[in-house]
Amino acid sequence: MLLNSVGEDALYKTWSKYGMYESSKKLFEIVGWYPSPYVIRYLSNKFNWVRVITDKDLPIYKGVLRNRVLPEYYKHLQFK
Repeated sequence: MLLNSVGEDALYKTWSKYGMYESSKKLFEIVGWYPSPYVIRYLSNKFNWVRVITDKDLPIYKGVLRNRVLPEYYKHLQFK
């Protein structure tokens, strides 16, 4: 139902810009009902979406820079 309402391209763009939690809030403004963030995560896994992370202030990014977190653990994130 979410794919039919918004479309896969718009979902991907929203997810890649905001992540799963914020994109569910943004999609609420578009469709008028609150899609679960876990639905967004499921769709990202199903369609193998990749999100580029450039914000070095994010805790995940800091962990990768300090070699405490393996980037291979986050297969849908690219760290630049």
